[in-house]
Amino acid sequence: MSAFRISGFSGLVPRLAKHLLSSNQAQTATNCNLAGGDLRPRNAALLVFSPQIDGEIRSMFRIEKDGNEKWLAWSRDIDVARSPVAGNTPQRFYYTGDGEPRTSDFEMATAGSGIYPSTCYVLGVTPPVNEPLVMTSGGSGAVTSRAYVYTFVTQWGEESQPSPVSIVTSGKIDATWMISNLDAAPSNSGAIIAVSRNSPTAGQAEISLDTVFGLRAHEEIRFESVSGMTDLNGRFTLISVDLITKKVVISLSTDQVYAGGGEWKRQAPHNTGGMNKRIYRTLTTSAGSEYRYVTTLSAVTKSYSDTVPDTVVALREVLPSTNWEMPPANMKGIVMLANGIAAGFTGNEVLFSEPFKPYAWPTSYRQTYDQEIVAIAAMGTTLVGMTKGNPFTITGVEPATMGGGMEKLGVAWPCMSKRGVANFAFGVGYPAPQGMVMIGTSSDIVTKDLFTQKEWSELNPDTFIATSADNRYYCGYSAGDSSLMFVIDKAENASFSKINQNISCIWTDPITGKLYVATNRKIYEWEGDTGTKLFYEWKSKRFVTAPPINYGAGKIDADFEMTEEERAGAQSSYNETIAANQSLINSYSMNDGLADTCLGEYELGGDATQDIPHLFMDSLQFQLWSDGALKFTKQIRNSRAFRLPAGYKADNVEFVLSGNVKVNSVVLAETMDGLKQA
Repeated sequence: MSAFRISGFSGLVPRLAKHLLSSNQAQTATNCNLAGGDLRPRNAALLVFSPQIDGEIRSMFRIEKDGNEKWLAWSRDIDVARSPVAGNTPQRFYYTGDGEPRTSDFEMATAGSGIYPSTCYVLGVTPPVNEPLVMTSGGSGAVTSRAYVYTFVTQWGEESQPSPVSIVTSGKIDATWMISNLDAAPSNSGAIIAVSRNSPTAGQAEISLDTVFGLRAHEEIRFESVSGMTDLNGRFTLISVDLITKKVVISLSTDQVYAGGGEWKRQAPHNTGGMNKRIYRTLTTSAGSEYRYVTTLSAVTKSYSDTVPDTVVALREVLPSTNWEMPPANMKGIVMLANGIAAGFTGNEVLFSEPFKPYAWPTSYRQTYDQEIVAIAAMGTTLVGMTKGNPFTITGVEPATMGGGMEKLGVAWPCMSKRGVANFAFGVGYPAPQGMVMIGTSSDIVTKDLFTQKEWSELNPDTFIATSADNRYYCGYSAGDSSLMFVIDKAENASFSKINQNISCIWTDPITGKLYVATNRKIYEWEGDTGTKLFYEWKSKRFVTAPPINYGAGKIDADFEMTEEERAGAQSSYNETIAANQSLINSYSMNDGLADTCLGEYELGGDATQDIPHLFMDSLQFQLWSDGALKFTKQIRNSRAFRLPAGYKADNVEFVLSGNVKVNSVVLAETMDGLKQA
C-alpha cells in the first residue's frame, strides 16, 4: 500500500526537476521559516525608524551612546567602519561613498532633527602648503644649520603631513630663530570671484574662488546665492582644482549667464575648530638627522620665535607623520581589519592606513592589481578583493608589507554587485555569473548544488543587495518589474527560499547581530514583530508512482494553538496599528487623494495606513494537485485525518500548504489505515 510522510521541511533546489527533488524539498517556498526543520511562518518586520531622507534608503547604520539609539540613512551606496581607537566613547565612525571619505561621531551625526548624519568632517588632515621662512638673530655660540617644517593637528589629535621644508638656514646655536609664513587652517567656505561657462570644455564650468586651499578633485562643495546663473546653486563634485589660478572645474550645462555674487561651502568641512599647528626642526643625532618637535601653536598663529636648546632632552619627539597623507577623495569601500588597519580602494588600487590611524594613508602602502576592483571585505587580518575578473586576498599585520603582496585566485569569478557582498563566519560571499562565490580557507561556488548558471542568472545577480545573519545569505533582487528577497542557508544540506518583500537596503548590525531592512523610506527589524505572521506557501515535489493510484486520506500535524507570547504579541501589534492609523486619520495624513503629491507611491486606491494584523494565527490551507490540475482544497482546522476525493487514479501528485501556523509533518496514503503505516 502506497503512502508517504513529509517531515524535516526544506527549501528549493532550482537546479533539480520537480520529480527529482528529495521528499522534503520544495518547488515553492515563499515566506517560509525552515531553520528548525518544520514549516513555520516568518514574523513580520517591525518598524523601528522613519528617517528624513531624499529618495529611497540605500544604506543605513545604527549608532548608540549611553543607551540612546539613533539611525543614519543615505540614498547612496555607503560603507561605514567604526573607529578602532581605544576608548571610542564619542562613537566615532568613518564612511565612504557620500562624496569624499568622511568621519563623524554620535553628537555630530545626530545633531538637530533633520537628515542623519547631520554633520561630519572630511577624513584626514590637509597639510600646509607654504614652507616656513627662517631668519636668525643674535647668539654667541657655535654656528649650526637647521631646516623647519610644521603640521596641522585637529582637536581629535589627528596630525597632518608636514609642510614643505624650509630653506636650510645657518645661525648661532643659541640665536633666536624667527619662523614665519606659517599657513592658517584651511577655509571651509569662501566667495566666488568669476564663472566661465563651457570651459575648459563644453558641459563644464570653470569657477574662480577666493581660495582653493584644502580643496581636491572628487570632493563635493555647494554653491549658494549665485545671481544670474542660478543653475550653479547646488551640490557639485569637483573635476579639477588649480592651486595656482585658484580655479575649480565642475560638470554643468547651462545657458544662464553669471551675474555676480555667490559663496562656496565644503560638504564635508575640515576639522578646524580648535586646530593647532606643531613646529619641528632638524636635529643631528647618532641615528642621523631627524625632525624633532619644538612647540605647539594655535592654527591662526603665523610666526614663532624659537629659542629651544639644540639637545635631545629638549627636542624629544620625532616627527611621526612624514607620510601621513589624506585618503584619496574618490576612495570607497572602507573596511576595518582586525589589526586596526583601515582599507579602501579606488580603481585598481588597494589603500591601507596606518594602524589605528584611519586618517593617515601613506602612498607607499598602496598595492596595485591588474583588474578593476568592485568591492573589498575584511576577514580578520585578511582583505578579500572582488574584481571584474579574478578575486584576490591580502593577509598581513603591517600595512607597509601586508604579507608580501596580493594572492590572486586562479579562476575568473567576477563580482556582479558590490552591494551583494556579505561577510560570514567562514568567509566572504558575493554573486558571480557562475553562482555565489565563497572566499575563505578554501574558495568555491557554494550554490552549485542549488543552481545551474542559467537558473542563477534568472535571479539577476547584478541587482543583488545582501547581508548575512546567522550565517545565512539574505538578499534582495529585482525580477522584471518586481523586487523580491531570498534566503540561502549554507548548511550541510543547503536550501533556498523566497520572501515576498520589496526592499531597498539590507544590513546586519555587527554589535547586536540583528538584521534590518528598508522599504518605502522606513527601517524595519527583520522578523521583529512576533505578533504578526506572514502567510507562507510551500509546494512539495512531484511524487511519482507506478502504477497510478488514488491517495484517499491525509493527515497534517500542525500547531493551531497560539502561545501566550504569541497572543500578547498579536494583540500588541493590533493595538499599535490601530493607534497609528487613527493618528494618520486625525491629522489628515492618510495620503489617499488622487491629487496628493504621493501619487504613485501606493497601489491604486491605497493610502499611508497600515494593514490591520490578524489577532489569531490559525490559518492553514491544503491543496492536492495531480497531472497539473487542482483536485482538492481544504481549510485545515485541526490535526485529525481527513479524506481525499476518489474517482481517479494518477501516477503523480503534488500538494501545497499555505497559512500562518507551524506544520510538523504531512502524511498521504491510499486509505485511512494506510496513514498509520507511513
